[in-house]
Amino acid sequence: MISLKKYITRIQQSTIIKGTLILTAAGFATRIIGFLFRIFLTDKIGAEGLGIYQLIFPIQIICYSICTIGFETSISKMTAATIHHDSIPSKRYLKYGIVMSFLLSVVMSTLLFQCSDWICEHVLLEVRCNILIKALAFSIPLTSIHACICGYYIGCKNTNITAVSQIVEQLARVISIVVIIDYMEKSGATPTPLCAVIGSVSGELIATFFCAFHIIRHIRLSKKKLSKNAVTYGIDFIKKRRLILSEIITLALPISLNRLMLSVLQSIQSILIPNMLILYGYSSQKALSVYGILLGLVIPFILFPGAFINSLSLLLLPTISQADSADNEAGIKKTTEKTLHFCCVFGIFCAAVFIHYGRDIGLTMLSDKEAGTYMCLLGIICPFIYVTSTLASIINGLGKTTVTFLFGVMATILQIISIVTLMPIYGVYGYLLGFIGSNMLNALCLYLYIRRQIHISLRLFHSIVYPALTAFVIMKGITFLLSLVFTKMTLPVMAVSMNLVTVLYIWLLKEDF
Repeated sequence: MISLKKYITRIQQSTIIKGTLILTAAGFATRIIGFLFRIFLTDKIGAEGLGIYQLIFPIQIICYSICTIGFETSISKMTAATIHHDSIPSKRYLKYGIVMSFLLSVVMSTLLFQCSDWICEHVLLEVRCNILIKALAFSIPLTSIHACICGYYIGCKNTNITAVSQIVEQLARVISIVVIIDYMEKSGATPTPLCAVIGSVSGELIATFFCAFHIIRHIRLSKKKLSKNAVTYGIDFIKKRRLILSEIITLALPISLNRLMLSVLQSIQSILIPNMLILYGYSSQKALSVYGILLGLVIPFILFPGAFINSLSLLLLPTISQADSADNEAGIKKTTEKTLHFCCVFGIFCAAVFIHYGRDIGLTMLSDKEAGTYMCLLGIICPFIYVTSTLASIINGLGKTTVTFLFGVMATILQIISIVTLMPIYGVYGYLLGFIGSNMLNALCLYLYIRRQIHISLRLFHSIVYPALTAFVIMKGITFLLSLVFTKMTLPVMAVSMNLVTVLYIWLLKEDF
């Protein structure tokens, strides 16, 4: 048995574990704040208002895919590859990456602002989104700067600034929206989804200033070191600005195109959902309400435990990139196997929690019986989503971005087909079926590909069967014992039950964590 002291020592010696824990803490904090705030926002603007607010997310994701994601990833990857040689190259990658991303985002923001009427009428099919898109346009240049700086710090495996910026952005967003809604209510006006968009822009503005302040301070503090290193290494590098730009574009372009294609397909999917619900028989108001609850509350709740996995995936890309550049196949295999095993163990536990407690969570926390039913059904996708996230990051770290793109496109097309064919017949359950099936297929394809590439092995009983049996047996036992004392599953009873389940699960699988 490994002692607590050895655990702490291991964590202190592992950069990826420390970075993951820092990002996870920030991720959980922002998700808790965000989820509680979504409940507050739904109460203020209604489920229909939340649905209208959700409609602009596909547009935001497309803009982010074009202007930001490729540059952020390339900066992170190139920083990780050059930071151990000298700090001059890494900062130049950051500089040129920010400039290109910002200029592209300004163009995109202008187009979005000017074409908002056409987008609402012909793409979103909801004219009430017009003012929301105009407000959203102001956040795109800010997002580009913020993301590039975070990409640099991730490449350096310095997650402190990235983690704090997430919390700063979320707090600024929430405080701004609360202040705006309070002012409108005191003035006798009714809060609208525009309040949420303005708050998001405010949060992005504050987070960008925070990151810019720290990166400028970081560069100034290292200025003497840069001057010294320029004598021995930097002069030749400075002459190769075209090479830096070429490297950034070469890496960023396929990632951006891949993400853009996926974003377009996902946007089509998001736009189709409320319209297919109308074909099923819902009114426009009912369709937007169900859409808002499902994508605004239920799915974020299901993805909530994934903060740890997302943080791990974020740091896996530079780690795998470094191992790949050093031809460390054994290190890649070991990292992949351990990560895959942990995702299975953790994902199965989360799935068991949602399947077992989903209805109680929906009734107790969301005050919605249907939301609880959706949560029970969607709980099964937890292991597959977590595995997909980490395996995709590892494959991207190996430079095989086309593979993740093709599998992602295949899964999204399957979802779109299920939306068009199943939702008019089965309603929201048609969407849930397609969502679950496509995530399972994507995870399986990624696993089979990476198994062929680096010959990893996954022990079925150790990673899947034993954790699943353990989780469900513990939950049934704890629930039965508590039912002898309490007649109703209230929030305090549910909290006690889940804490007991978590402690027993970790204790029984302590060697796996």
